[in-house]
Amino acid sequence: MLNSSIRLDGELIRYLSPLTVKRIANNLPISQLINNFQNKYLYIKMDLGIGAEKPLKQFKKGDIAFSPISNSICIFIEDYNHNQQFSHIGHIKNENFHELLRTKPGDVLTIKKDN
Repeated sequence: MLNSSIRLDGELIRYLSPLTVKRIANNLPISQLINNFQNKYLYIKMDLGIGAEKPLKQFKKGDIAFSPISNSICIFIEDYNHNQQFSHIGHIKNENFHELLRTKPGDVLTIKKDN
């Protein structure tokens, strides 16, 4: 995952939400504007048109999830309990994901397969 000079390595884990992960993987690379939700998580819009899969409401910092309600991929910056259900799809591998708090409106996040 890239944002200007920030590079994060993440992993999409198929067994967490197999259909969702497959749909996302088939759409890579993805580049979208970053949105920040109260410094709890960042999200990018993605039109998958898919419902919740193995839904959860509680996430740990570094988790990656898909929100079927807002059709977005979320990266959690803090541990967070949400009233909305998300599909857990993976996690950020390195600890510097707090660097994402430096993002500004108009920044673009690119998610791509690592070769």
